[in-house]
Amino acid sequence: MKLRRLAVAMVLGCAGWAQAATPVQLSLPGVNLPASQQVKGARLSLLYGETGSVQGLDLPLFALSDTRDFTGIQLGLGVGAGRVRQSFKGVALTALNWHEGNDSGANIGFVNLTHNVHGVNFGLVNAGQDTRGLNLGLLNVAQGRALANVGVVNYAERTTFQLGLFNATQHLDGVQIGLGNYAANGIFPVLPLINVSKSF
Repeated sequence: MKLRRLAVAMVLGCAGWAQAATPVQLSLPGVNLPASQQVKGARLSLLYGETGSVQGLDLPLFALSDTRDFTGIQLGLGVGAGRVRQSFKGVALTALNWHEGNDSGANIGFVNLTHNVHGVNFGLVNAGQDTRGLNLGLLNVAQGRALANVGVVNYAERTTFQLGLFNATQHLDGVQIGLGNYAANGIFPVLPLINVSKSF
């Protein structure tokens, strides 16, 4: 009976240890070393790594780093990519920043796929739902609201400011500056050089 209790206590203790935060983690496809789902420190992912939350430094090395929540700095080594499913706070510098939830900070990459950003997206392609800040890139697309877009081609359902060669929006709250400008509620729907909202 005592041996059985000791075995149960050891199993429960190991399960608790696996859930405690670790200061360092190596993530490989299908395995985390150590097996914790919380990292408070540094994490290196090779090929593919998935863990619950990371606070600190995340280094995807030729990898997709997949987390639920992230706070800190993501730095892609080689062709690294970062996926954050719920909450991102910090700076991401990877080839692909794929953030599905709330995002506060700066995303710098070739492609930024975001949902709800309070901050800056800087990349060749920035595509997402809402940006309460700045999209700076060659192609900027917002399915919802974008405060400001600066690029070659800019599209947002609703925006305050667009600067680019070609700008388009369904609802303009401010100004568009570019070679071609389309705003469904502009003083004219299509204008070269500058367009403003009727209520501006």
